[in-house]
Amino acid sequence: MVYILMICMGVPLLLLIPMLEKQSRLLLGFVLGGMVLAVCAYEINSVVCALFSLSGPELSITAAPIVEEILKALPVLFFALLVSDDRKLILQLAMASGIGFAILENAFLLITYVDQVDIAWAVVRGISTSLSHGICTMIVGNGIVYVRKQKKLFYTGTFALLTASMTLHAIFNLLIQSSYDYIALALPIVLYLLYWVTKLRS
Repeated sequence: MVYILMICMGVPLLLLIPMLEKQSRLLLGFVLGGMVLAVCAYEINSVVCALFSLSGPELSITAAPIVEEILKALPVLFFALLVSDDRKLILQLAMASGIGFAILENAFLLITYVDQVDIAWAVVRGISTSLSHGICTMIVGNGIVYVRKQKKLFYTGTFALLTASMTLHAIFNLLIQSSYDYIALALPIVLYLLYWVTKLRS
């Protein structure tokens, strides 16, 4: 099913890309890339789940944050290292990668649990979960601009950035399954608003 969703959603976007201007094409390309990475994460998580006999909740707070954050960060890291270190552009691309990932993940979960979802679920997934994916990738994107210029810090710094994004992802997943789910819902929104407040003041 995940491949059918990828084809139905990805091919129209792929056909649109050549008609766009350079930066719009780049952003949409990263959205599409995030969707492809969501398929990769699905396959890897499925293998990990089977190998270690993990339940869904266990997977979501252990292996999934590691797998997903590494995958989402890869295109951002490659772009920052090989193409451009423009912080503004990298943050946009990082968010695009995370949002693209969330789009396919949300669609797959909707199809899988269609009898259990409602408007509240859609709002949570559409806002908080999508922002969570985007913000976690932005952590790596924001830091790599600095780290790439510091040879002594490059490897440890990149590892630290990935660890920070994985930790935030795992905390979000842990809270959303607990009685403190309202904190999980608010956390990405607060972080997103703080980002915009900081951006507007600078």
